[in-house]
Amino acid sequence: MGLCDFFSQRVEEEALVKNSSACKDYLIEAMKYHLLPTEQRILMKSVRTRLRTPMNLPKLMVVVGGQAPKAIRSVECYDFKEERWHQVAELPSRRCRAGMVYMAGLVFAVGGFNGSLRVRTVDSYDPVKDQWTSVANMRDRRSTLGAAVLNGLLYAVGGFDGSTGLLYAVGGYDGASRQCLSTVECYNATTNEWAYIAEMSTRRSGAGE
Repeated sequence: MGLCDFFSQRVEEEALVKNSSACKDYLIEAMKYHLLPTEQRILMKSVRTRLRTPMNLPKLMVVVGGQAPKAIRSVECYDFKEERWHQVAELPSRRCRAGMVYMAGLVFAVGGFNGSLRVRTVDSYDPVKDQWTSVANMRDRRSTLGAAVLNGLLYAVGGFDGSTGLLYAVGGYDGASRQCLSTVECYNATTNEWAYIAEMSTRRSGAGE
């Protein structure tokens, strides 16, 4: 029996639910949530959509794709309690230098390099089903990007599209001298070189760019 069938055949028929307009509203909300595709479900935010973390949830580390020396599909998971690695479902396609985030119980591999081209594809991994699913593509191809989650949304920041784009390291903190930096460096992926450019007038670390 599917979850929505359970809601309609069991929960909806309970007398307590039938006699409560608030319960009916919650039931409709729950059914709507579970009928939505994953990428739209993530955007539905309320106290009732927060994932509950089981007390016995294992602590895991997942390594996704990479180079060996070409881009690979392999995915492995390290169980800290068992102190061993497990091979899990492979990526749908080869990928390295991707952005990785964990959001709403899923692991997302964002963009990257397939050995020939930078890609705009995004795949999500469901650890319960041990299954990868392709989700909506990004607008631009990018590898070596930053990926992060903010307010339930997934952001892909910067990166390299294979032909254009420079990376800038602006200021920062030098642990050796214990000083903030005013220096700025620029990375050219074509030449694989860093170069200093004009310094800022003020030392700073943790600046927004």
